[in-house]
Amino acid sequence: MIILYITYDGLLDPLGSSQILPYVKSISKHQNEVIVVSFEKPERLLQDKGALLSDLQSYSIKWKPLRFTKRLGVFGKSWDLIRMYIKALMMACKYTIEVVHTRSHIATQVGVFIKHISRAKLIFDFRGLWVDERVDKGGWNLNYFFHRLQYSYFKRVERKLLAQSDHIVVLTNKVVDEIIEIGVTKKSNITVIPCCADYDRFSLSNETRKIDARVSLGIPADAFVIGYLGSVGKMYMLDKFFQLFVMATNTRTNCHALLITTETERLKQLMDRYLTNNLLKRIHVKSAAHDEVPDLLPAMDIMAGFILPTYARIGACPTKMAECFASGIPIVSNSGIGDVKQFIDQLDGGWVINSLSEDELMETVQNLDIISAKGGRRLRDVSRPSLGLELATKRYQSVYEKLV
Repeated sequence: MIILYITYDGLLDPLGSSQILPYVKSISKHQNEVIVVSFEKPERLLQDKGALLSDLQSYSIKWKPLRFTKRLGVFGKSWDLIRMYIKALMMACKYTIEVVHTRSHIATQVGVFIKHISRAKLIFDFRGLWVDERVDKGGWNLNYFFHRLQYSYFKRVERKLLAQSDHIVVLTNKVVDEIIEIGVTKKSNITVIPCCADYDRFSLSNETRKIDARVSLGIPADAFVIGYLGSVGKMYMLDKFFQLFVMATNTRTNCHALLITTETERLKQLMDRYLTNNLLKRIHVKSAAHDEVPDLLPAMDIMAGFILPTYARIGACPTKMAECFASGIPIVSNSGIGDVKQFIDQLDGGWVINSLSEDELMETVQNLDIISAKGGRRLRDVSRPSLGLELATKRYQSVYEKLV
């Protein structure tokens, strides 16, 4: 079949390189052609477009990038949506599109339009409860009338998009019943595909790789390292991460922390708020591109990450969980985040904190050696069938076969 794949996220974004491009490549192996419409940050497009085009030559993928509008707020987003409609319509006129595969809510609005004019099947890659995530991340404040208006409008749109999709892909088992409640009548039209990692890119952490990573970061070779990977914002509860770290330093003189994020300025503001000067010396901050992460993760003994457990989180699957497991690194997480607790329990892949109370954090600190011992080759091997890229490839292929 000829597939039209539409995403508002860029293939050149860190998310694109980890959670879009690998899936598109795997889909292209079983289809005649995949035409990808994506929105790219201008600076990344200028710097990396040639390298990606060269990489895609060995796949049956036609990439049609558009420039992401950074300014103008809601007007910039509206302009991008108009251009998405135009570009998708051009592709539908030029090619005989048989399946429209859209990633997230914005792109699916365009997907429904293309479905109606071309009679193509529509796959809604739902990714999460996007409308409610906007509230969690601070994009919409429901105390303001205009934001409440936007929220109500997009909740209605969400229901219509689900009802008009031929198949829905979600990230967690926990969100399936909610999707049915919102607008899907058949459970058979829903497939769960968690955020997976390419285990061939994330090599197993061993003593040599650990020392090499620590030397490059200025971390003592004999340190016990609590790691963090990802974004900085109110929903990521870094205050609890720092609280855990402070408790650990009170019992371990060799405890250090490694935080890998591109939002280093926001992170340093939080560090100044929650940490004393003597502890700042034990904090190592690294801004890294996604292709650098596999070489940095081995520096960690464990990875800790806490997320505000709101309603929207039932549909969330942190990419860093699969990436850490691929490297053989156990994780510490709070409960209420998608299927994370189920994965940790089934795979014996770390430690789950229920209430994030001081007592529970202290219990975690007292068990750091036990948690660290859960890592290694065993964790990598048992997690691969559940979170490896091979699983995503197999399930996406199954989705397409159902549509045929």
